[in-house]
Amino acid sequence: MSEIRLFRIILLVICIASVVACDGSGKGDVPLIFVAASLSDVVGEAADLYEAETGNSVEFSFGGSIMLANQIAELGAPADGFFFVGDNPVLILRKAGMYSDNNSAIGLGNKLVAIAPSDHRSVTSLEELVAEAPRVALGDPGLAPVGIFTQKAFESVDLWDDVSRDAIFALDARAAMAAVQSGNADYGIVYKTDAISSDAVSIVYEIQESYPRIEYVGWKIANASQSDAAADFFTFIASSQKTRNLFGTAGFNFVSPAANNQ
Repeated sequence: MSEIRLFRIILLVICIASVVACDGSGKGDVPLIFVAASLSDVVGEAADLYEAETGNSVEFSFGGSIMLANQIAELGAPADGFFFVGDNPVLILRKAGMYSDNNSAIGLGNKLVAIAPSDHRSVTSLEELVAEAPRVALGDPGLAPVGIFTQKAFESVDLWDDVSRDAIFALDARAAMAAVQSGNADYGIVYKTDAISSDAVSIVYEIQESYPRIEYVGWKIANASQSDAAADFFTFIASSQKTRNLFGTAGFNFVSPAANNQ
C-alpha cells in the first residue's frame, strides 16, 4: 500500500470518528447533510432561511466530496443527505445503494478559476501561470473533485506533470484558497464561487482549457433515519425564490443533474 493511500485511509478514519462523536448530540430529528466545502457559506445561509420559514433546522458536515462520500459508503457515517460536486462521489453512493437518480434532486453549476493575492495581475493561460508560479495550490484529485477538474484542465494542455511536481495539494477548494490567502502559494485553482466569497484573493484567469462540467447534486440518502427531512430541505432550496436568489448571488446556477438525463 502506498504512503499516500495509507494517509488517505487514516484521514478518513479520523474524520468519521469526529462526525460520529458529534452525532451524539441528541438531536435525533434534525437531518445531518454532508456537503462539499465549496458550498459551506451559501448552504448555511439557506439553512437559516429554511428555519425562519419552516421552523425546521438542519445540520451539516463539510469537506471534500469524495472523502465525505467514502465516509458514508465505506465507514457508515450517519448522513441523511448529501450535496456533492462531481461524478465520483455520486457514483460511490450509487454503488453502495444509497442513492438512485431522482428527478427531485437539485443540481448546481460552477466554474474553475485561477486565483492569486488580490494585488496580483491577471494571466492569459495556464501555460503562463505554470511558467510564473513555483507554488500552486491544487485540490488533491484523490480527495476532492476540484482536484479532478484541475487535473483534467492541465492535462488538456500537457502541463499536469509540470504543475503537480511542486504543487501544494489541499483537501478541498477552500483549503487551496486558504493556502493562497496565507501566502503559502502564489496561485490556486478553485471554484469561481469560492473566489467570489473572498476579498483576500482575486480571479486572475477564468480557466478555458477543457475540463468536465462542474455539477453539484443534492438529495437524501436512501433509508437514512432522517432522509425525508433532508429531502424537505432540498425541496425548499429548489422551490424558494429567496434561496434561488441566494445561490445565484453566490455565483451558482441551477441545472438539471446530468445523471437524471441519462
